[in-house]
Amino acid sequence: MLTALLLLPLAQPAPPVEEGFAPLSADAELSAWRLPKPGAWECSDGVIRRVAGGTLFTRRIYEDFTLRLDYKIGKGGNSGVFVRAPLSGRHSALGMELQIMGDHGKPPSRESTGSLYAAKAPAVAASSGDGEWNALEVALLGRHMKVILNDQALHDFDLDDPAVNEGLVPGIRLSDRCPRGFIGLQDHGAPVEFRNVRIREEPEEGFASIPLGPGPAEGGNDAESLVVEEGMPILRSTEALGDYEVRLEYRVEVGAQAVWLARLDNDPKHPPLEIVMGDDTGRAPGREASGALLGAASTMMPASLPVGEWNDLRAVFRGWTVRVYLNEMPVLNVPSANLWGKYMYTPLRGTPALAARQGKLELRRVRARPL
Repeated sequence: MLTALLLLPLAQPAPPVEEGFAPLSADAELSAWRLPKPGAWECSDGVIRRVAGGTLFTRRIYEDFTLRLDYKIGKGGNSGVFVRAPLSGRHSALGMELQIMGDHGKPPSRESTGSLYAAKAPAVAASSGDGEWNALEVALLGRHMKVILNDQALHDFDLDDPAVNEGLVPGIRLSDRCPRGFIGLQDHGAPVEFRNVRIREEPEEGFASIPLGPGPAEGGNDAESLVVEEGMPILRSTEALGDYEVRLEYRVEVGAQAVWLARLDNDPKHPPLEIVMGDDTGRAPGREASGALLGAASTMMPASLPVGEWNDLRAVFRGWTVRVYLNEMPVLNVPSANLWGKYMYTPLRGTPALAARQGKLELRRVRARPL
């Protein structure tokens, strides 16, 4: 009987998550991640495995954080970890890619394990033997980046350091990379595994949640989880703002559309700046697309996600200059001179507000900071 028990496989409990860290779920549905297509990645026993076709991205955008994970890749394999990357375009040039290779024993280069792909070689070659588990840590705080692989420091520098960017052409310079973005596990055609993926986020400096309510002086709605529908009254903040940046996440039902009103006052003769959020299915960039200045300025590119997925919207208002980023893609950049004529009598200070124009829209993590 004792012999039989000894032959049974022992389940290996998952290691405890360090204080302040949250797991990026490794459940069977990979619920914290956006699958490029069904069956492209799988997860069992807490291990995330590449199967076929497409990079695995988080469902949320991250800015300042410490990311920790273990990975394993075979000899000659090729993969990577994207940080602060957009969902479209060249992820390794717009965001950053920490290269993962099956290249144990090879000298450091701009394309070796631990490199910032095509931009910066690691200080040392620190990967374990091919096919063995490696422990990777990536810390991004503002413009500073630190990377540790198997307890050895690979990078510790400022992204804007002229010495680091010397010799890098525009589009590759680390000083030009996105300040926020998704985290991705790269599919480059090779078998690769990840486990114990966890993250500790740092607070967004200067940002505070915006309470929104059905009147100019009423709060009451939870800005962390908010549903607006056609026919509801306008939801307004309790605090007036001048120049500011707003960040929020939203998702829509089929056919829905709502607007973020930048600075609302009580005079109906003053047209507000209205940023569109809606269902863009089949819609080309234009003045009604998500991220557009409604009826006044068109978006430059499509960037919204399919109905039912959470979108990340960031809008910056300085005077009449408006910049909008949708899922961290720059979709609108309108200078003051283009808007001054229409909005010249609209006050440059007012209460942020939200209005549903059609259907239903859900919001979360609504926050702003004065500029």
